[in-house]
Amino acid sequence: MPVNMNKPERWKSDIAKSVDFYNDWFMHFAPKTYRDTRVETTGQVVSALKLTDNLTCISAESLKQNPSVLSINSSTNSS
Repeated sequence: MPVNMNKPERWKSDIAKSVDFYNDWFMHFAPKTYRDTRVETTGQVVSALKLTDNLTCISAESLKQNPSVLSINSSTNSS
């Protein structure tokens, strides 16, 4: 039986609780490397959001001034 399927007013709080539960589990039980990477990546995202005024101020000039906003993944497969 689906819980709260017919109660959309509860979805927001249920989603928030679910996300909090997962975050708590992840930070306690995921391997240390994953936890450390998540903390580092979260910091990069917060920084990018601040530098771009929550992604509302993105231009060639702003990207030239803040190239760290552009993430380059060197581990992608080129094949």
